[in-house]
Amino acid sequence: MPLSSTTFLPGDSLKQRLKKAAHVAPSPAQLKWMRRGYIAFLHYSPNTFTNRQWGTGGEKPEDFCPDRQDPDQWVRVCRNAGMKMVIPTLKHHDGFCQWHTESTDFQVSAGPETQDIAEALSKACAAYGMELGVYLSPWDMHQRELGVWPGEAYQQVFLRQLNELMTRYGGIGELWLDGACGDFPIWQPVPAYRPEAWYDLMEKAQPLCVTRRYDPFCFASESEWEALKQGRGELRWRGKAVRWVGNEDGTGREDEWSVQPVFNRVLGSDATLPDLGQEHYYRDAVGAVWYPNEVNTHLLNQWFWNEETSYVRPLSTLIDIFYHSIGNNGVLLLNVSPDRHGVIPEDQIRRLAEFRAFMDGTFSVNLARGAAVRADSEQEGAEARNVLAEDEAHWWSPAQTDWDPDTDTAELEIVLPGKRTFDNLQLREHIQEGQRTAGWRAFALADGEWRKIAEKKTIGFRTIVRFPAVTSDRVRIEIFRSWDTPMLAGLGLFMSHIPETEDMNPYRQLRIPARQEAPGSAEPGLRYTLYQGGLQSAAQAGRNGQKPLAAGVMPQPGIPEGAPAQDYSLVLEGYLRVPYAHEALFKLGSSDGAVLFLNGQRVIDNDEPHEEREQTVCAALEKGIYDFRLLYTSFRHPGKLRLLMTNPAFEFEPVHPRLLSHSV
Repeated sequence: MPLSSTTFLPGDSLKQRLKKAAHVAPSPAQLKWMRRGYIAFLHYSPNTFTNRQWGTGGEKPEDFCPDRQDPDQWVRVCRNAGMKMVIPTLKHHDGFCQWHTESTDFQVSAGPETQDIAEALSKACAAYGMELGVYLSPWDMHQRELGVWPGEAYQQVFLRQLNELMTRYGGIGELWLDGACGDFPIWQPVPAYRPEAWYDLMEKAQPLCVTRRYDPFCFASESEWEALKQGRGELRWRGKAVRWVGNEDGTGREDEWSVQPVFNRVLGSDATLPDLGQEHYYRDAVGAVWYPNEVNTHLLNQWFWNEETSYVRPLSTLIDIFYHSIGNNGVLLLNVSPDRHGVIPEDQIRRLAEFRAFMDGTFSVNLARGAAVRADSEQEGAEARNVLAEDEAHWWSPAQTDWDPDTDTAELEIVLPGKRTFDNLQLREHIQEGQRTAGWRAFALADGEWRKIAEKKTIGFRTIVRFPAVTSDRVRIEIFRSWDTPMLAGLGLFMSHIPETEDMNPYRQLRIPARQEAPGSAEPGLRYTLYQGGLQSAAQAGRNGQKPLAAGVMPQPGIPEGAPAQDYSLVLEGYLRVPYAHEALFKLGSSDGAVLFLNGQRVIDNDEPHEEREQTVCAALEKGIYDFRLLYTSFRHPGKLRLLMTNPAFEFEPVHPRLLSHSV
């Protein structure tokens, strides 16, 4: 019987390790989760009302003040979008609890809108045939303000909160434990946390619940790890975890493996590796686990709705995300953001409808249906024709039972009833017996020649490859590497349907009044202070006792000379002079978090850890002087920071030094 983990012996060859890994398979909870495919995040908290992406813990219950909150609408919108589950942020990092809890007074019952959101969502999910998940932040800045976090007493507070959510609201399909914690270095254990007790509670209360684990997860103590490397003991794995893809942009790897080699005791530090799961990691691994991929990203340009800076991402971006997630052996966790009224706005609803129209229009008709299928060999009961069966109970396997990964290959040919035009190929493996295929390519016969249309390593639960449209009546699949006998459970050919999309203006305009008075005495340049240590939120730069490394003046925004390559924070402060009233576009680009303020108003929020990306906002500026403040942190990536502003010709250029100054 396949298991969700396996342990290697020190003397195992690479071939033996790969064959063992080929038989690692999903647990019932993980298999149920993978079948969902498309689920919803719901980021909604006091941040929605305070125009933040991360709170501070100092908010008040009365800050959470929707005037027509409707969780039933949230679930209805997500169901109509084709999603299978909703995961609300029932407690984000600020610590505000959106259910009636006995653990804290910082909760909905103490504010103007007292609805138990967890209860309302549970009832709506039952009514609409959806599943409910739970996001519960382990980091709790409000408990920090009370002096409870990060002490030993916090573990009991968190366990009480988790127990309430796991036992009061019916079935829970996924527990999302955010690894963000700005008070401790990333990938290091937080003293207040006892994650194994969390998993024990979850598993007892919700046996079919999976969890996005708190990072890092240590497979063993240091002594246990050494024993595993020496061939003593077995790898421990509950078979309930799902894997963060490693970024929040919706970008997966070219090949995503659900089976993962365990080559590092601290799992979280490997999440961002660009080649995670490849064969070379098996040489030093102690074993392998089934750890399927979840791609979490946002429908807006940010997580929480913000009246001034939020906009809906283009349909073309969502389609790219589809192929990186659902189409790449993963599950898409797409965030939808209720607004300050407590409802999902119409622009998000329209974009979700367009996205569903793409999925339904493209994949509703399998153009391979009715084809004849033949293979170079097949097992009895696992014939080639089974790849067109539309269920998980049938698959094709070649006749070789003693499969050699280094020499054995297999081939399948699909003969269509007539010529058909298609630009998508979908393949599935019978993952109940493991993920095995490690190299395959596909060809279509066009104009008398076999034209290669796809080549990848992985298949897994589902892989969809798009390519320039081809018209053909014959397709050939070659499996040129597999860790054990291949088990191909599904094949489809499809033609893309791209619906018409509404042109939603991506730049929400800000109106920022100038200062009433100019500074009394100023000199050119911005003051900067460089601080030791990167943060998960640039908005925290210079706070919480960060140690200054250097200070000075620089002519315009950027990284000061002498800054470390990585792992620091930066505060730039001064004044921006606007010589005439006009509309300007600001473009803030960074690796990791950056936030721009003018006159204390948040203009661009490009916060939280990320690879290099840009955010653009349109601002209506008056003639005059503006307080300027730019916060930046280099956290996971080498420092990169750039601020551009449009000139009178409406072309982007760096903010000119003559417009910048600081008080003497």
